[in-house]
Amino acid sequence: MAITATDWLITSDVAQEAAFRIDLPEEDRGKWVLSYLPTSRRLTRDQAMTGMVLAEMIVLDQLYPAGLDQEVAQLHATELGLSLHDVMSLLAMRAPAGSTDPEEPCAATDDRLRSASALFHGTTSCAA
Repeated sequence: MAITATDWLITSDVAQEAAFRIDLPEEDRGKWVLSYLPTSRRLTRDQAMTGMVLAEMIVLDQLYPAGLDQEVAQLHATELGLSLHDVMSLLAMRAPAGSTDPEEPCAATDDRLRSASALFHGTTSCAA
């Protein structure tokens, strides 16, 4: 996993997301926008970096299910003012169709994470 950060842009080679610095002549000059959040949400550089790290954690867990460290992920989400479920849902809505195996979400143990994972995978339910 590699995150590339410059003075104006933060990108990831894993998550297809980015953070952009705003430099318009307005009160939010120097703030950051994260691609998977509404553009009205303005962040600090540290929050933008945290958002990119969290996106990578979630995407990597979808590609290589090793067990997302939910406590760390929730701490990152809290720094953004969101729940982990919210972040997973926002990323799921942006995921390319058919990007992962639809059978994987049923391995999740937490119902909230299972539903977000199912959304990420494009499925609506898991067989019991």
